[in-house]
Amino acid sequence: MSEIRILIVVKDAETASAYVDAVTGSGAACDVAHSFQDMSELATERLYNGIVVDVLTLVRCSKEEKAIAYEIINLFPVLRVKWEPRQKKIKLTPLEQSFSPDTDSALRFFIQTRCKAFPARSLRKDKRKLVNLNLLYCRDDRFLDGEAHKSFTINLSSSGAFLHTMEDFRLGEKIWLRFLEFADQAPIEATVCWSLSWGVSRCIPGAGVKFEALSESQKQDLERIVNL
Repeated sequence: MSEIRILIVVKDAETASAYVDAVTGSGAACDVAHSFQDMSELATERLYNGIVVDVLTLVRCSKEEKAIAYEIINLFPVLRVKWEPRQKKIKLTPLEQSFSPDTDSALRFFIQTRCKAFPARSLRKDKRKLVNLNLLYCRDDRFLDGEAHKSFTINLSSSGAFLHTMEDFRLGEKIWLRFLEFADQAPIEATVCWSLSWGVSRCIPGAGVKFEALSESQKQDLERIVNL
């Protein structure tokens, strides 16, 4: 049976060492990312069964890094933890405590049950660029008057985008996008891969989408912008 591999995201070196000991002690191999940009790069290069996130690292990162963080977090099993330096102990967040008040038991359950059952995966290898492009989106490909909503991208790749929206979307839902900066204004069909609702966390609400079909002109515009 292949090993369980966990990606730990934590900035502080002492905290990282404690998390590594806890994860390996629960029966998993692990790598450490000291920022969410590092997390993105590692998760693109290697396969992971789950992610352990240090809450303080998440709270203190920039809005741009939060956008990257939540896009990735929505794709893997995740355990949020915090380090208590005075007590030299790992603590669970209030959300995690609702499932198990005991940190060791919660970590073992997370790794041996949730992560073990989750097929190891990596992120798409497309280059992702932090860029704000104006767009209209609609749930109907006809783009009828009054049914399109104004929005903008937070990041963009040749295969998809993370766009800001206050609306909730279902996973797998189809929407159509029209980028104002593109020469070809034909609606682009896209599938919602994940959605982050307003008020759920300290990050930009929005939806991650995958482009289903692009014209040659739209592909060229995307490549030009992503590679600027």
